[in-house]
Amino acid sequence: MKKAIAYSLLGLFCLIPLLTWGDETARDSCDHFRYKNSIRDSVSVQSYVAEVNLQRARYQVDELTLTNQQQRTRFLYYLTVCGIILLTSTGAGTLYLRWKNRQLKSAQTQLKQAQQAAERSIRTKNLFLSNMSHEIRTPLNALSGFSSILTDSNIDGDIRMQCNDIIQQNSDLLIKLIDDVVDLSNLEKGTMQFHMADQECVSLCQRVIDTVERIKQTAAAVLFETELTELTLHTDEARLQQLLINLLINATKFTPEGSITLRLETQGEMALFSVTDTGCGIAPEQREKVFNRFEKLDENAQGSGLGLSICQLIIQRFGGRIWIDPDYSGGTRFCFTHPLSTPQRKEEHV
Repeated sequence: MKKAIAYSLLGLFCLIPLLTWGDETARDSCDHFRYKNSIRDSVSVQSYVAEVNLQRARYQVDELTLTNQQQRTRFLYYLTVCGIILLTSTGAGTLYLRWKNRQLKSAQTQLKQAQQAAERSIRTKNLFLSNMSHEIRTPLNALSGFSSILTDSNIDGDIRMQCNDIIQQNSDLLIKLIDDVVDLSNLEKGTMQFHMADQECVSLCQRVIDTVERIKQTAAAVLFETELTELTLHTDEARLQQLLINLLINATKFTPEGSITLRLETQGEMALFSVTDTGCGIAPEQREKVFNRFEKLDENAQGSGLGLSICQLIIQRFGGRIWIDPDYSGGTRFCFTHPLSTPQRKEEHV
């Protein structure tokens, strides 16, 4: 019994070092594991840190690249906007300058036209005063001179009658001159009244011929020709008669002999009047000037130079036109047209 206990104790004492060695071995193994694990963790951390740093570096590179791209895009955008604004401003400036240039040219043209109109007005005024002073002085001198002769009691009845005729003639001339000035002014202002009505013109032309035949101061015959038995026009009788008398009297001044012929015919929708004389004629370069105011081809001839201007204005109010026949060479032929009917009457016929 005692031996068994002794062996047990001996085994226990022998087992204690073994247990102690196992603990030390286990402790060493644990420490080695921990060391290796720490080394592995350290390597893993370093690798993770390196990976993180690499990713951070890549991110920073990408961020810088994106920032640069955004800046480039922003720069291109601003450059494009500035270019568009610059082009728009340039285009608008160019258009504005062109518009201003056109306005300036238009203003210069208007100024030039106004200056020319003012110069024409001054010339016309001077010409008017010159012509009026001359034309008025002639009949006034006759009126004054022959009126003083009439006061002489020593003159006989024949001389008194001749003086009276001359006074009457110059009085009529003076009244005609004043009437022409008034008519021209009224026609230009559009204040002259036209009393339009249906008028038979064949008989009117014959009456005009009879009137001119009585007052003419020429040996030329005054004739009327027409193939029409009658022709009714919607016109102003007094103004048409004034127009025809002006043309015929004007022809008598330049036709000392031969004939002066008034002709009436129709041409389409117009009545065609013509006054043909066998006088000295008008030079081609003077034909357009005869319708100007105060234009006189013969300064020695009586008249103000307003008659043909008044004729032209009256014809325009009628709706026709007047011209000199360029194909006639035997003297002068004035032609003018008059509508056969007014626009309102045409509509009625339709």
